[in-house]
Amino acid sequence: MLHTLWEQLLATTPWEWIGIVTGISGVLLSIKEKLAAWPLFILCYAAYVYISYQYGLKAFMLMNAIFIGISIYGWFKWSQQGSEAAGNDVVISRTPIKQLGIAIALLLLSTALIGGVLGRLGEAQHPYPDAFACSCGFVAQWMLSRKHIETWIFWIITDLIYIRLLGEQGSLTSVILFAVFIVLTIKGWRDWRSTMLAPAKASA
Repeated sequence: MLHTLWEQLLATTPWEWIGIVTGISGVLLSIKEKLAAWPLFILCYAAYVYISYQYGLKAFMLMNAIFIGISIYGWFKWSQQGSEAAGNDVVISRTPIKQLGIAIALLLLSTALIGGVLGRLGEAQHPYPDAFACSCGFVAQWMLSRKHIETWIFWIITDLIYIRLLGEQGSLTSVILFAVFIVLTIKGWRDWRSTMLAPAKASA
């Protein structure tokens, strides 16, 4: 196993290392609510767009391209923090019930559509679990842009599914990477929850 892992590390391309480093750095900075997280996310997803193009993975390439768009939106929203325009501040909060319901409905619809496309293209051994993980990622990224604490729950679901799918492919480096992401998302949930509850504790 260690020999296989070492071989995979040696075979990792520079673009993949860029994606790994910027992805982990972006998550760490997003936990701390740092605006610099977003350009790192954009660079991470751009790297995977290129990697997907190189390997001919059209669906994965489209997914990361959409992530770039959501990241640009998140960068814009977080950049409004502290501006004079009323209502522009984005603070850590729970997702409003109505928005959560819409997000879940879109998640299910997206899973059905993407799963169908992946199945027809033959680019995934498990098209619907892959599509569900992808759709969870879309929801999580949108929630992150709004600083909704549920973002970390959706990221955990996404990462767990990808660990299973990538593990079946024997990609040990990817499994380790997503395991790191799960540890970071748990930290993100705990830190954001503490920040969100801090005013209530102070008033008590």
